[in-house]
Amino acid sequence: MSAGPMEKAVRATLKALEVDATTDARGRLAIVLAVTLDAGAGMATAAVSRELRATLTELESRDGGDTDGFAELLRELSAPVVNTKN
Repeated sequence: MSAGPMEKAVRATLKALEVDATTDARGRLAIVLAVTLDAGAGMATAAVSRELRATLTELESRDGGDTDGFAELLRELSAPVVNTKN
């Protein structure tokens, strides 16, 4: 199974933040949340998105600065969710 668009974006962000998701619990959580969004979180989409945003914000704050990739991901997460299946 190939990675969805959110998982790819989160993995790219984690790489830019130099977070190893195999050894960092928050990095791993970010990927699980991204996979959940890619799979369609249904009624929990807003809650999962907020948790992903909070997790990534916490990871990003470790470096004390904002990265272009992180800012882009936050913009993507802030965009309205559209159900393409209906």
